[in-house]
Amino acid sequence: MATPTFTRRVVGELDNSPFNCEMNTFFQVGDINHDGRMDIVIAGRDGQMAWFQNNGQTQDWTRHIVDKVSHQECGGVVYDLTHSGYPDIINGGDYRSDELAWWENPGPKGGAWQRRVITHTSHNQFHDELIGDVTGDGRQSLIFWNQGGGALYWVPLPQDPKQTPWPDIHVIASGMKEKGQPEEGLCIADIDGDGRNEIVAGTHWYKYTGVAGKEWEQHQYAKDYITTVIAVGDIDGDGQKEIVIAEGDACIYGYPQGGKLGWFKPHGDIKAMWQEHRLEDHLLDPHSIQLGNICGNGHLDLLVGEIGKRETLDKEKPRLMVYENDGKGNFTRQIIDEGTGVHHARLADFRGKGVLDIASRPLHGPEKWKIFVWFNETGGAVG
Repeated sequence: MATPTFTRRVVGELDNSPFNCEMNTFFQVGDINHDGRMDIVIAGRDGQMAWFQNNGQTQDWTRHIVDKVSHQECGGVVYDLTHSGYPDIINGGDYRSDELAWWENPGPKGGAWQRRVITHTSHNQFHDELIGDVTGDGRQSLIFWNQGGGALYWVPLPQDPKQTPWPDIHVIASGMKEKGQPEEGLCIADIDGDGRNEIVAGTHWYKYTGVAGKEWEQHQYAKDYITTVIAVGDIDGDGQKEIVIAEGDACIYGYPQGGKLGWFKPHGDIKAMWQEHRLEDHLLDPHSIQLGNICGNGHLDLLVGEIGKRETLDKEKPRLMVYENDGKGNFTRQIIDEGTGVHHARLADFRGKGVLDIASRPLHGPEKWKIFVWFNETGGAVG
């Protein structure tokens, strides 16, 4: 199947400029009202958090305000903590805040989303949270980065998530920096093929041992990639998971030449450094990385989106790209959009057509308050 074409639509807008907000940060998708359609959740660094109800159309989604917020970082997660059938929102503070919190979905009765604190760590900035079974016993855990301390944390979800703070919060690793920058990026996947999930965090992966005081083995698979975003999947069809990694904020953190993009494969000892397959150099902060069957060929294709440089958006146009995979790890790049710029783009089937669409919003520029969906034309013409 040929690489699909996409139609861009504005589905909503969350203008947080009245709150002296520089940008929207948190961005995630999930079925918030349990109607079978994927919705979008977004929050400003300061200002408002809202969810946009997918109305089955390709524009004019209904906005619902969740809460007034401040000091919000990007990288949070949507997950049903209360087992109500309606997913809640988890997100952490930015460089000014040491607080990780969650908002309880009021469900069909409506009303206010109650906010509760998960923890204060005494270190600011929480870029990336994820939930999954990382201990092999079926119990779900929250994994999160806390960049102020360069620390990776693990906390089994409590039976009563409404208690504050949550108990049993543990540091997996601390002082984690690559070329002086605190690490970012999280995935949960079975890396070593033993049937149990591991944590992939930045340029390392972590295996749960169950040994008291030495619960986690740490293994480095890559180096010299900073401020990373990552995705995990079987790229070349050999049954082994590979890791895609990109330097999401290289330009922002002083590397004007831009960021690298590559995928890494175990070469011999899985606990040793992995073999790099470089795909790109000089990308304009590729802070969006997702794997999925975008092209409908049964292989894991790669979605890559650039933020762009705030000061040169007009001259150096950021791109949204799909890399079509031939099933053997050979990629053909197609540019989906030039000039919009995206941050934390997400793949989801917004129309129930069995194909993956793309949702995101810019971090900078005149359209930064708008929410875009690029609808995959494989699912039919976009009205």
